[in-house]
Amino acid sequence: MREFSSITVQDTQYPLYGLGTTVFWNGCPEAEDAFASVICDGLVRMIDCAEMYGDGRCEEAVGRIVKKTGRQQVYLVDKILPDNAVPGRFRKSLTQSLRRVGTDHFDLYLLHWREKADLPFVIDQMERAVKDGLIVRWGVSNFDVKDMEDLFACENGKRCAADQVMYNLATRGIEYDLLPWLEDHGVLPMSYSTLGSSMMDTRRVVAENSAVRRICEELQLSPAALMLAFALRNRNVCTLFSSRSEKHIRENLAGAGRVPASVFEELDELFPAPESKTPLAKL
Repeated sequence: MREFSSITVQDTQYPLYGLGTTVFWNGCPEAEDAFASVICDGLVRMIDCAEMYGDGRCEEAVGRIVKKTGRQQVYLVDKILPDNAVPGRFRKSLTQSLRRVGTDHFDLYLLHWREKADLPFVIDQMERAVKDGLIVRWGVSNFDVKDMEDLFACENGKRCAADQVMYNLATRGIEYDLLPWLEDHGVLPMSYSTLGSSMMDTRRVVAENSAVRRICEELQLSPAALMLAFALRNRNVCTLFSSRSEKHIRENLAGAGRVPASVFEELDELFPAPESKTPLAKL
């Protein structure tokens, strides 16, 4: 997988894939060891987190991982809640997240949802944080095309580096309009729930599909590995996934190079891309 390790957008290089951290919501020491191991081995570099995850507990888990790996080994992504992206709270929230992770900067810092966020204020605070060295780049999460257009209409809105949205084999709505828009405007698309979502039942829908089970048996892959391979076939999307097990992390990534084009064609028929606009899937 190392040949697939990076993606370049507007002359900026990002890791092509990374690990999500909701597995640490209620604590998971074995996953902390797994993350540290694959990072130290150079297999994974990016970790994605948010202040919302476990009310900061996931950030604290990332901090323990970073202590094991060294800060220079990890590309850190974090997110601020809209309720905290307001006057009097923005910088305090960012500082608290940095403290919990045990770092002096995030490589990428995202507004978690739009909701009623004051976009000009958020952009101004993001730009100030960049100037002060607290973050390297900033972006958004769960923004659809109209949200991105509103953002780009603001002063410095075009400095947005990334938009993190739900995307997986059974949730392909962004392929119709959002993904082309992001690519045309030089914004990095990032996927979450790449292995499906138990909350939206997409994980079960894929795993229990008879054709998917047959493909997995033929290729000796798990449904999760197949879903990750599907997402990674598009070199223009930064793909986030997670697992509690080092073994599964390695197996999932190894599977990405074992899926022939004919299987992707079959998956396209089983779970087709939309032919019209669909509401943006969100968690």
